[in-house]
Parts: sequence; structure tokens; C-alpha cells
Amino acid sequence: MKGCGGFSLVGIEGGRCGVYPMRCKKWSCPVCGPHKVKKTLARTRAGMALGTCRFFTLTSPGSDDAETSYAMFPERWKRFRMRVERRWGRIEYLAVVERQKRGAAHVHVVYRGPYIPQAWLSRVAAECGFGRIADIRRSNPQLMRYLAKYLTKELSDPTAAPPRYFRRVRWSRNWCVWEKRGRTVPYQDWWIVDAPAPLAAIDARRLGFVVDEVGADGSSPGFNRHWSIRWMKSLAGYRPFSPLDPDRA
Repeated sequence: MKGCGGFSLVGIEGGRCGVYPMRCKKWSCPVCGPHKVKKTLARTRAGMALGTCRFFTLTSPGSDDAETSYAMFPERWKRFRMRVERRWGRIEYLAVVERQKRGAAHVHVVYRGPYIPQAWLSRVAAECGFGRIADIRRSNPQLMRYLAKYLTKELSDPTAAPPRYFRRVRWSRNWCVWEKRGRTVPYQDWWIVDAPAPLAAIDARRLGFVVDEVGADGSSPGFNRHWSIRWMKSLAGYRPFSPLDPDRA
């Protein structure tokens, strides 16, 4: 299986094309990981600029093994948020889940809203399935450095990764105003090519295409469900092919 960027997404319109690397978007990836960390810290900073923020941490019960703590986390987190908002009103938050040394999940939360007494936080956390150790404090200038450390841990230590498909960063809808970077993509015909973006672009130029753009790291356009993205489905095996070279099609 090819690594991140081994395949390319190629948009074609007449004699012009754009070539974009297909990224894995994994936290552990040396290309995608730093880009995801940068975006998460920017989102955190944008939300913190909108008002007074506080920071608290919830742990998993000491009796949980790693698999149980991650499996139960979504239900516990939902129950905890509902309890908080019933008592203290709506809060806006960004939460980062980190794997503890013993393998279980705990979560660091930055939020805007009223101060929540530590005793209440600890009691309700336990009632919702978390551990009784719960800490809350006003955000400080070191907070971004702490979050960066949690987010980059997986890059240097693969064992720190959460289970596959687990959502590591969560935020409320109104945490901050955040718009995905727009891109005008004029192409109507899209293909997945079995080559890294630079090689696919060279191949396109060799065959007479005008290459409008070669996407840089982390800049490939998001998939749109309306796009017709073509694969070589008629042949056996999972192997895309390029429309650039008729002999390969």
C-alpha cells in the first residue's frame, strides 16, 4: 500500500489540468500531522480570542483498560456535556483527547462559559462515567504549548495514537467562526492517478496538457460527492490508472 501522497487527484478540463496529492490526513503522518496540529491550534486560538476561557481535564476511571475507555468515551462525553449545560447553561468548547501512560483516554477541554466549581465538576464527571480526578483552571499563556504537546505526541510516539477512526479533536458549533479555505476548482472530470503529484504533473506536461496547478502539501481539494471520480473498476484489483496516457488506460 502506498504511503501518503502516493496517489494523486487529477482534474481535467479540455487541455488543462490540476494535480493534487491525495493525503491520508492521519495525525501520525509526518506530512499531514503537523498540518492538522497547526489548524487545530489556529482554531483554538480563534475561539479563545472571543472571551474569557477556562481549561479542565477529565480522566478515565482507574478500572478502565484502554479499549474500554475509548469505547465508552463518546457516551460519557455526551452525558457530561448535557449535565453541564443543564446546570450552567451552554458552553462553547474545544476538546483534545489524549492517551495516558496506562493507555486509557483522558480529555483536555478549553471552554468559554461560567466558572464550574471543581467539586461539582469532579462529582458529575464520576456520575457520567469518568474518573473523580478533574481539574479546572483559568486559561494561561502556556495553554497553547500544552495543547501542541498533546497533539504532536503521536508523531514521535506511535503508541500514543488513539484507536483507528476515533475522533481525537472535538469542538462545539459556535466555538469560533471558521471557514474552510475555499478553492475555485474549474475541472469537471476527475481521475485518481497511481503516481505522486510531481510525477503526475510531469507526465501531464509531456503529453501536452497545460498544468494550471500542482497542489502543495495539505492543499488538495476536498472531495465533493457530486464529482465523478473515476477508477479502473472494470479490471480486477485495487489499482487506479491515469487518463493522461492512453496506453495505460
